[in-house]
Amino acid sequence: MSEKMMKKSRVLIAALLGTVMIAALTLWGCGGSGTTSYDVPVTPQPAAALVTTSQNAVATAADVKAWIDSGLINNSAAKSVSKSVAATATVGAQKLVILSVTDPANYLLGHIPGAQLMNTSEYNQTRLEGVAQTPTQVVDGTIIDPVIKRSGIDANTTIVLTVSKGGSFLNTARAYYTFRYWGFPKERLKILNGGDDAWVDAGYALTTTVPVITPSTYSVKNNTNNFQLRSSIGEMIALVDNINLGTVKTDTTGVSILDVRGGSPTVYMANANVDDYAQYSNVIASKTSTYKDTTALTARLATFGVTAQKAMTYVYCASGTRASSTFFLLDGILNWPVTLYDGSSSQWLAYYLNTVTPANNLPVASPWRVDINTPGTTLPRTTGTMVTNGTTAMTLDPIASAMYSVTDPRANQMKIADLLYITPVVTTTSTTGSVGSAGGGC
Repeated sequence: MSEKMMKKSRVLIAALLGTVMIAALTLWGCGGSGTTSYDVPVTPQPAAALVTTSQNAVATAADVKAWIDSGLINNSAAKSVSKSVAATATVGAQKLVILSVTDPANYLLGHIPGAQLMNTSEYNQTRLEGVAQTPTQVVDGTIIDPVIKRSGIDANTTIVLTVSKGGSFLNTARAYYTFRYWGFPKERLKILNGGDDAWVDAGYALTTTVPVITPSTYSVKNNTNNFQLRSSIGEMIALVDNINLGTVKTDTTGVSILDVRGGSPTVYMANANVDDYAQYSNVIASKTSTYKDTTALTARLATFGVTAQKAMTYVYCASGTRASSTFFLLDGILNWPVTLYDGSSSQWLAYYLNTVTPANNLPVASPWRVDINTPGTTLPRTTGTMVTNGTTAMTLDPIASAMYSVTDPRANQMKIADLLYITPVVTTTSTTGSVGSAGGGC
């Protein structure tokens, strides 16, 4: 986000605090302002069904080839279909869009015929949350909407995510999470297991031809948001506090926190289990990794107490990217409750007293500190010894750090901004000078 946009956001939150929050919180969980819902997907006839023969949101190269051969790729004949006729929709109402989540150079070297580019720069963004900016956060509506429109995605589109040969499967997982956050149902999102390598290994050819696409007018404003699939820094601090205090349980039907950075981190979130995201995939030399089968996935998760009975599993890593793969296997393959803390340890470990540049430190008594004990208990928020992080220090936002506490919903600036993007708050000034607002409502 540019500095100009950041200042504008701060002014909006500070000046219209009361009215904006009322409208924004009213919008929580509500649908978008459009009339077409992506959560009412068209059901195709069996001969062209987009339901894969593989595990849930995982697609094989054969699946994708069959859909392309059915004429669904970038189908310009796709029409918007109302809910009342969705059950009898014809093949002509369907569209398949394949997004190669990679960099432009690798895309141009070769991609699946008809596939379009989604640049890896389009799934992470530096955004203000809590008392400071943090990189690698989920992108806002101004970044994801142009991707949707230029790709021709609409309410009748199934999106297949792939990656160029030798690319990381984390690219597709991060893109999957981004679309899920912005309201796309998992039934219309597929990841090609193994990416373009799997396509080539199945005997299919790549191309360097860039398809000509008819843009759509579709927007995330047409969707019902899935913002509950993401946790903020304040929500995670409150979660750890409540677990420490015993008000949130971690038993068989309670919650779990899973740190999937890999390796042996010496400092991690209190109450978290430490795992390795790579253990859930098959590593193939010089090729894109593939996800393991459900038996292997559930067996490994069970060793950390994560089962289908869990009320919620919170996943994080270093920057939110590796944890996106764990988010995908829980959400898209196993269909278990999960939320991603995409600020992850890069954000969490910045919220402590840094001795390098004291001017940028959190105040000693700040409720945001993670290297202190939770009030009322002897358990800290972070396990391990916090040490200086070298030459990097958190730069505090002067307005946010002065105004917001951990439990203040106004400190969840990303959620507020994204809700306002879906349904903007209209402010008016009456003849008496008072300020009013109107949101979209539910």
